Amino acid sequence: MDDSDDICGLCGEPGADKVAGPYHWPGEAIPDSYYVHAEYEEQECARAFAEFLAKYGERGVWEFLR
Repeated sequence: MDDSDDICGLCGEPGADKVAGPYHWPGEAIPDSYYVHAEYEEQECARAFAEFLAKYGERGVWEFLR
């Protein structure tokens, strides 16, 4: 991994420290590169989950997961 490989696919800044996850909640920002900052990915996942839960409720979450 050279210095150009550690660009975060969510914020565009260097220092990305993990491979982006393959699955996303509806409405979640999808990284445009292979690597992300773990903290940013976690925050974006939580934001999208909360938005989805508020809109569709727990039953909607379970149906989506199936």
